[in-house]
Amino acid sequence: MRREQGAVGHAFGIKQFSNGDSQLAALYFFASPHHFAAGLLMPAKAFKRELDRHEAGLSAVLAVARICRTSRTATAIRYAETTEDAVAVIVSTGGVIDYCFLSDAMKSLPELKWLRKGTLLPSGTVTASLAANSKQVMNGERVGDQIDVLDWLGGRKSALVSEEALGLGRYEKVLTILHSSSIGPENESEEEREEEDLRESWTPRFRR
Repeated sequence: MRREQGAVGHAFGIKQFSNGDSQLAALYFFASPHHFAAGLLMPAKAFKRELDRHEAGLSAVLAVARICRTSRTATAIRYAETTEDAVAVIVSTGGVIDYCFLSDAMKSLPELKWLRKGTLLPSGTVTASLAANSKQVMNGERVGDQIDVLDWLGGRKSALVSEEALGLGRYEKVLTILHSSSIGPENESEEEREEEDLRESWTPRFRR
């Protein structure tokens, strides 16, 4: 199994991958684990073009990670950084959250609850069930389900998202990706926008 570079330190490399008619250079850099995760730096347009060739969610992350020879966690984070969909990337160890990255669309959820380092995985989720079985995590098993985003991120807007989780083998970590293409400011109904505007207008403002 390929070493999860983002979880153990620094790595640096250049990988060529095809976009059909031409070769694009993808430059990637893995940051220190003290920065929570490996940062994947590659041309956004090329990265998104490659992502669009695959089924959204974990399948796209795994496919692009193979093509670019980058770690799965680093690729997932880059996915959250560049996608227009609502995506959350969560990495956990032993049922405890290590870190979480949200795409801009996912951040648009009203009053969402940020997942903090050191908090337990939400009970009743397929991620929590996978994390509780160390053998399955070691074997790199993959699970998936549909779940209300409220169960993961709280807030006050109910929306169905796909939850996919993957055991990362000997690292005893679990990579989770939440995905939805129906969450975001542009997908709010007129009634929701009016309610938000009304709430904003009644929010007191204080001078400093």
